[in-house]
Amino acid sequence: MRIAYLPDGQGANAAYRSICPMRALAARGHEVRELDTTSADGWWDLLRWCELLHIHRVCDGGVIELARAARATGAAVVWDDDDDVTNPPEGYRGRGVQRGYRAQRRRAARDKLFQQLDLVTTPSDHLAGVFRAAGAPAVQVIENYVIDELLGERTPRQGVRIGWVAGGEHALDARAIPIAAALERLLDAHPHVRVTTIGVRLELTSDRYTHIPLVQLTDLLRHVSAFDVGIAPLSPEVGINHARSNIKLKEYAAVGVPWLASPIGPYSALGEQQGGRLVADDRWFEELDALVQSGRVRRRLARRASRWGRKQLLSRNVSRWEQALGEAVARARTSVARAG
Repeated sequence: MRIAYLPDGQGANAAYRSICPMRALAARGHEVRELDTTSADGWWDLLRWCELLHIHRVCDGGVIELARAARATGAAVVWDDDDDVTNPPEGYRGRGVQRGYRAQRRRAARDKLFQQLDLVTTPSDHLAGVFRAAGAPAVQVIENYVIDELLGERTPRQGVRIGWVAGGEHALDARAIPIAAALERLLDAHPHVRVTTIGVRLELTSDRYTHIPLVQLTDLLRHVSAFDVGIAPLSPEVGINHARSNIKLKEYAAVGVPWLASPIGPYSALGEQQGGRLVADDRWFEELDALVQSGRVRRRLARRASRWGRKQLLSRNVSRWEQALGEAVARARTSVARAG
């Protein structure tokens, strides 16, 4: 395939849903080029060249015209989003969040863009339902996968470290779930235990608690590899949690870290065979305490996590992107032939 793609910036969302999948397709022999919308001449040439235009998240008026122009050349148009940024809970401060009139405008633009698409891709069943209800012509779930290039040297482990990778918006989960109290109790009970959070900050008083405000995506798994247990608390009361992907648990697992997670949304179908356990809101201390006290159980779960995590690499799952985009190209060709 000849693919032109337009990512929404260069951040983590774009990496998982656009930049790295496109690079993985290029490694399989497809011709892939990033679209530069700052040069009108350049993108017109690229639209005439490509068989498929892949757009990540952006849905403003200019992109609608871009999609319309691509379809006029006979190319398939695919749009991807991994968040419903127009329907955030109160107090949520995630990237790109929009409320009120701005949210209405985005939904209107998105629904208008749907009329120009051959396919919508998204990493969660919940979001797939949202987009189908909004009029997307065809929707396919393609999960997020661990980016191979992020795997590298692992950080040596000392003592037992509990780690949580969570953006600042997960403060909502920390308020709804007594995770801070459970961790404080754990630190008091076990002098060899340490806690690290990356992103969200907890009100923990122990000098064995470390808060790292920000880690670049390229360095994330090196930090995660220092964990002995990774946690992923999600409150069911925070609606956007039901639309999340399961990439956090995959990344814990890919570096051999056993995990504990809330039994909702993206995590509800996972468990010991994937290297972890699901935890009720009122059971965090008990489940953490059990893993801290049993190195044997941690090692068993770590082995299972590693086996599962290595199956979740992007390089081992890029065929899912390849098949979905190839089918979109085939449908576009059929439509052109019928119109002719």
